[in-house]
Amino acid sequence: MLNKIAIVVILVALIWGFEQVVVSPLDTGAVYPEYSSLRSDPMGSLALYESLGKVLKVERLYKSRRQIEAGPGTTIFVLGVDPAAWSQLKPETLKEYEELTSKGARLVIAFLPITSDRKGPWDIRFKDNSLQGKAGWKPLDKNAEALERSLGAGTVVLVGNSYPLSNEGLRDEHDAALLVKLVGAAKEIVFDENHFGVVETGSVTKLMRKYHLEGALAVLALVAGLFLWRSASSLLPSRAPGSDQAVSGRDSLEGMTALLRRGIAEKDLLRVCYEEWKKTSLNEHKSHNIAPDDALFGDKNVAAAYKALMEKL
Repeated sequence: MLNKIAIVVILVALIWGFEQVVVSPLDTGAVYPEYSSLRSDPMGSLALYESLGKVLKVERLYKSRRQIEAGPGTTIFVLGVDPAAWSQLKPETLKEYEELTSKGARLVIAFLPITSDRKGPWDIRFKDNSLQGKAGWKPLDKNAEALERSLGAGTVVLVGNSYPLSNEGLRDEHDAALLVKLVGAAKEIVFDENHFGVVETGSVTKLMRKYHLEGALAVLALVAGLFLWRSASSLLPSRAPGSDQAVSGRDSLEGMTALLRRGIAEKDLLRVCYEEWKKTSLNEHKSHNIAPDDALFGDKNVAAAYKALMEKL
């Protein structure tokens, strides 16, 4: 009984651990970087994604930016950008963003806040032109935490802090006016997951996420656990425990006695013994010519008859 309880406890712990390691991170999106639209925890941006999805067409960008059809009416959110990494952005990547705005798209880039002595998020370059203090930039809010300017046929917006766009930021601050200004006159919203390194690979994980197969994975884990349980313990009731005393076998004498009792009747025992004795005795033995009285073999007292027989021999 204790073994079965232990097996059940181990299986429950195994399933719980599997859920914490595999299923739960997929549900909360904790496996993705901060400010990803795939995260539902406080530092994700799933709330913004789903809120905008109720009134506009919303999608995520996993493939190359060159493959999307962006034009007027398309706003692209790039959240959680490191200012230091952005200042060292590769020219080809920067050109991809410029091509989007050249087609009329609105590009919203929200940076991570910095508290060190490094240059601020406005010290970013587009085509080698510093944004800080340059003409053409106008604030979108009274604190000048978001700046906007035209770029090509579209616009680019820089936000100094991504936190107001996070799940926790939307819950605590909920600056709806700023969100409306960031979205602009958009009909379609694209959340860039590509810059987080979340790209389409055709992997099993992507298919599971796309078709919401996390529950099926949990069911498979449960079936595997039950199979292990079935292999380790029988579902039938256990047999009653036998005696702990050792069972000793018979020696050769006891075995021969039992064999004689099953094969020879008691009344014939003395005659059979006499006949066998005659076969195994020496040829010259005088007792071969002795013919005991048949009445002697019929004596019910085998011991007395045997004694009388021995006197005659």
